[in-house]
Amino acid sequence: MLCDSDSLYPALVARAARLAARGHFGQFRKRKRGRGPCRGKGNPLEPDCIPYITHPLGVMAILARCGARPELLAAALLHDYLEDVDDPSGEEHILSACGPEVLELVMAVTEDKRRESPAKETWNERKTEGLQHLKQLPGDAVRLKAADFLHNLLSLIADLEATENPEDVWGRFNAGQEDQFRYFNGLLEVTTERLGEKDAIVSSIRKNMNKLRSFTNAAIPV
Repeated sequence: MLCDSDSLYPALVARAARLAARGHFGQFRKRKRGRGPCRGKGNPLEPDCIPYITHPLGVMAILARCGARPELLAAALLHDYLEDVDDPSGEEHILSACGPEVLELVMAVTEDKRRESPAKETWNERKTEGLQHLKQLPGDAVRLKAADFLHNLLSLIADLEATENPEDVWGRFNAGQEDQFRYFNGLLEVTTERLGEKDAIVSSIRKNMNKLRSFTNAAIPV
C-alpha cells in the first residue's frame, strides 16, 4: 500500500470531523414510515436509529477512495452543517476551523430549505433550483454533490434490502417515487455532463440507479 505518511490524517480533516460530530450530535437519518423519532437512548441504539454523522463520513470515504485532497474531504464532513445544524454562527465556525475554501465548498452545495413552509410543499421547487445551481458550480463542488448523491443512493438501497415492505422506506420522503426518480435522473444527467461518463463516482451512481429501480413498482421515468 502506497501512501504519504505525513498526510494520513490531515489536521484540517480532523478539525472538520470534530465540528461535524458536535454539530450533528443527536441527529439521526430518516427512519421507516410510521416509526417515531430516535431518542438517542439505548446501548446499542435500535437498528434503524442511524446517527446522522454516518452520512458525512460516508461521503468523505467515497471522496477519499477517489484521492480527493484534504479541503474536499473536510467539506464532505461539513456539507450538511449549514442546512441541518442549528448554529446561527455556522459559517463563522466553519471558516475558523477549516478556512475560506472549505466554507466556499460547503456553501456551494447548501440548499435553501425554506423552513417557513412545509417541506413537502417546497420539495419540487427546491430540487429544480438545485439542479440548475449544480450546472454552474465549480468542479470540486460538483464532485462533492455527486459523492453526496451516491452515498444517499447506497443508504437507500441498503434500507430497501433490509425491509419486508419497501413502501415503509419510500414513505419517509417528502416526494413520491416518480418525483424522486425524476430528481435522481436529473442529478445523474448533470453530474455526467460535468464529470464525464467514465468518472468513478458517476459510474457507481449509474449502476446503483439501475439497482434501485428493482425496488419500485411505480412508473419510473428513465
